[in-house]
Amino acid sequence: MAAARPVKAVRQRRGRGERADIPITRDTIVATAFRLIDERGPDGFSMRSLATELGVFPATLYWHVGDRAHLLGLVEHEWINGIELPALSDDWRAWMLAVARSYRRHAHRHPNVARLMSVERARNTDNLTIPDAVVGALARLGAGDDLVHAYNAVVGAVQGFVVIELARIGDPTPESMADTERDLRSLDPQRFPHITSHFDHLAERALSVRWSEESVQLPDESFDFLVGLLIDGLAARFLPR
Repeated sequence: MAAARPVKAVRQRRGRGERADIPITRDTIVATAFRLIDERGPDGFSMRSLATELGVFPATLYWHVGDRAHLLGLVEHEWINGIELPALSDDWRAWMLAVARSYRRHAHRHPNVARLMSVERARNTDNLTIPDAVVGALARLGAGDDLVHAYNAVVGAVQGFVVIELARIGDPTPESMADTERDLRSLDPQRFPHITSHFDHLAERALSVRWSEESVQLPDESFDFLVGLLIDGLAARFLPR
């Protein structure tokens, strides 16, 4: 499937017997769904809103792409195709770090799509390319009976970091962000002795001590630190000492 491309929106639903302004194909539906999620976020996307955008009845979507889970599977496949999977390498440490960085980098390109793909299960077995590669790397490392635990730890940690990092601010107005900053800066040292004593180092950089849209992009070093811990832990557990 070709990369998601802009599709001219059709704002008015067509009447019975009228032809749609653009051909309704599976590719068109998927590209438009991708764009709507990208622009409006998970809460602003539905099969009905997609049908309205394309100027068709919802039943037309179901005929072409199946239900919502199947459509999201196709959108996820479109998104995953944009992740640059590095070639397999004898240096499994470098390979694992490159995969994690590539996933995170692409998630930041399409944060709304990444959020939705992380919280809603999609139906498409074609989307298992990256999981298959990670399982293969862990199997070659010698994970053995702990393969599933190693896989869940790696994927859960990487995806979890990115999802929390991309968490939206509920009310991103200057006033609300200023209120949040004020609340954090006035934390009671008796209740939160460690955060308050290290506040200047944590502010706008720690996952739990953020208040502005600028803090969405956390330091790359934090992510690399996490992946480094995972890699070191895998090596300590599975490689011979």
